[in-house]
Amino acid sequence: MKIAIAPLIGLALLLTGCKSTPNYDYDNSVNFSQLSTYAWVVESKPTGSDKEYFNSDINNKRIVNAIEARLAAKGLRKVAPSEASVLVNFHTTISKKRERDVANTHPFYWSFGRGYYGSHSSLHMNLNSLQREYKEGALVIDFIAPKKELIWRGSFDTRLSQKSNPEKRAEKVNIAVNEILANFPPQ
Repeated sequence: MKIAIAPLIGLALLLTGCKSTPNYDYDNSVNFSQLSTYAWVVESKPTGSDKEYFNSDINNKRIVNAIEARLAAKGLRKVAPSEASVLVNFHTTISKKRERDVANTHPFYWSFGRGYYGSHSSLHMNLNSLQREYKEGALVIDFIAPKKELIWRGSFDTRLSQKSNPEKRAEKVNIAVNEILANFPPQ
């Protein structure tokens, strides 16, 4: 019974290790309960090549819509910048990352049993080191006081996939924004 449970526990630990958690920081001296209105600082413009799927006006629109929906759900109302109690801005970054795995490259090479001449039991595996490159995107959301000082910042990193469709990209943006703004305003 212990042998059957061990792989399940290992798989659960592996999957929980893959989940990204949001990162956030804020100014302790700010009374966040007084924030009721917001405005955008300046629209973020995409950077990078035209071939980049993630830094685009389409994706920026997804991010803006997700942030506005989440802020509305939290009771903040969008107003003109001169009337806002807080200013909002966001930016994205994309970086190339590498990961390494050690894998059994020959699934039938595992063998169990006793060695010849009744000597010892043995286990054989053929392991290879595999290296993959992938893109990781980071979304950073800033809340800025009208005096132009940063009062709250949150970020979320996630692995990006170019083989994704628009619905999956929108879902990934919504997840990132919800994860970041779950900690805003601080309690």
